[in-house]
Amino acid sequence: MGLEPPSNMPQSFNDCIQDLGGSEIKIIIQKFLQVIDLMSQQNRLSISLKQIKSTFLNEDEERMLNAKRQMAVAFVEPGLSLSVSTVNLAKWNIGSSLSYIINGDYSKVLKNNKDSLKPNAVVQIWLFRAQPNLQLGFALIKVIDGENSQVID
Repeated sequence: MGLEPPSNMPQSFNDCIQDLGGSEIKIIIQKFLQVIDLMSQQNRLSISLKQIKSTFLNEDEERMLNAKRQMAVAFVEPGLSLSVSTVNLAKWNIGSSLSYIINGDYSKVLKNNKDSLKPNAVVQIWLFRAQPNLQLGFALIKVIDGENSQVID
């Protein structure tokens, strides 16, 4: 199984983002979760710049991350509860490549979703902008379960 083109966002996530005053919704990446993405002591979810489907930061946000600063972002967690957390977005050199990193309270996201987020699960990361000031936000949507490779509805 490869990483097929993304499907549409599930309606429950779309409704949650709309409730946050979300707009400009678009997919950023579809990826397999790696073991390191699930280690609470690492406390990070990586988004390789090489795999990003489209640019998503404005000039000010890009400048902030390039200056090695982080920004707080809204984060819609996977699962039935669709909890909304606040995590940080940063830009790191990992090996010889650049990646965006979701960290901060990401370990709490892992704890809240430990029964559903498994190695090799296929996830999509979607971007949105929330009112009142178009704050950056992300939604993590599990598409295929990692343990038995079943498509999740």
